[in-house]
Amino acid sequence: MKENKGFIYLGATPQTDRSNYAIAAPYPTQGKAPFTTSRMVDSARNAQGTMVGRMVGRSVDKQELGWQTISPELWWEMNRWFEDGHFTFYCHYFSHNLGRWETRMFYLSDVSCSPVNVDAATGMPEYYEDASFSVVDCGVI
Repeated sequence: MKENKGFIYLGATPQTDRSNYAIAAPYPTQGKAPFTTSRMVDSARNAQGTMVGRMVGRSVDKQELGWQTISPELWWEMNRWFEDGHFTFYCHYFSHNLGRWETRMFYLSDVSCSPVNVDAATGMPEYYEDASFSVVDCGVI
């Protein structure tokens, strides 16, 4: 059984969890992991000017992850997995709205990093600073 070492766990099946995963994303740097939730609303104003509406679908979560520094090997391992055909994937994460672990279909967004001390001969950095990405809930019900 794999060790529970990740902040979030990514995999290719709905059974993805803390012991069954392809990638365990490490804990982000303190303050670099905002968790947000969006709710789509179908709304309008009635003749009295009061909003009349309802939520469409379900709440959709987004988890940002950022690391002040991260090794190239770990950064490449995560990104290669995404590039190897995992545009959508299952993410096992702690829902900060519900207070429990959830597994839902997500997609990758907003990948960014700054290479540091790049070797001129190989093009490889010593490490990355301010590396980050977001995983976004697909909203599948």
